Amino acid sequence: MVIARWGQGAVAGIVAILLAGGDARAQEGTASSPPSGEIVVEAQLEEVERKVETLTRRITRRPRTDKPISRRYSAICVGVHGLTESFAHVLIDRVEDNARELGIPVLGPGCQVNTLIAFTSDSRAEIERLRKAEPWLFDTLLDYEYDRIMRGNGAVQAWQATEVKGADGKEFATMVVGNPPREVQMNKQPFASNISQQLRVDIEGSIVVFDNAHVPGKSLQQLADYATMRLFAPTDDVSEGGGAGVPTILSLFAEAGDAPDGLTSFDRAYLGALYKLPPTARGAAIHDATWSAYRSANYEVAETAD
Repeated sequence: MVIARWGQGAVAGIVAILLAGGDARAQEGTASSPPSGEIVVEAQLEEVERKVETLTRRITRRPRTDKPISRRYSAICVGVHGLTESFAHVLIDRVEDNARELGIPVLGPGCQVNTLIAFTSDSRAEIERLRKAEPWLFDTLLDYEYDRIMRGNGAVQAWQATEVKGADGKEFATMVVGNPPREVQMNKQPFASNISQQLRVDIEGSIVVFDNAHVPGKSLQQLADYATMRLFAPTDDVSEGGGAGVPTILSLFAEAGDAPDGLTSFDRAYLGALYKLPPTARGAAIHDATWSAYRSANYEVAETAD
């Protein structure tokens, strides 16, 4: 059964995930406050910048060639499968609050689930089964993108269905050209630009599948915030080696090290930067934008005398 914020609802095909059982249990945690206004000298700041950039590159899924970085523009309807109702609503509330902070609209009563968080007994096997039983869920993925889903330690798999649109959010128009005639997709924008592509990539649906064997010991806040990073941004987890010296909730399932209680200062900087970038921004733009947001929230540079 899928539990949605305001009742029942699911996109056709996503229902296939509901065949997997499991009642993963977790307890709600408490938020941790990020550091703010720390004064550092320039040399220290350069080292922090290097670490932030390394982590940003590590987690960001590279966009397809010549395509902007993807993000969510339309409203979300969050559903949870595999948790008891009381736990599911706590999880949903947290994810929705995170979405609102990013300016992502949240649908109301009667909505159809387009953002699913599932808990299953074997996440990898479930994804393989879905690929055969419901291939349309993977229609927008290339082979290498599917391979990325299956990476990691098996604790969680995540992917997003995307659609390329015009920079103004309009879908491409279908036109018939040539002899013999053939259908082509046309991007009808009000103006052309030689500086930037007039494209954006919309996340139309997102799925995160947790493996029940890896859930014990994780709080609902940790699970919700981890899901937030995977649902609303094109990210990979940090399954080995931690976060390069920078805390991130994406290390929740890392084999070594203590995971943070929720979204960290880096995570909030990354998400905030992503959702402030222009729709046509390429993947590389997230690197400088994340560091700028992270530094602004956390550090002041100490003035040094000659």
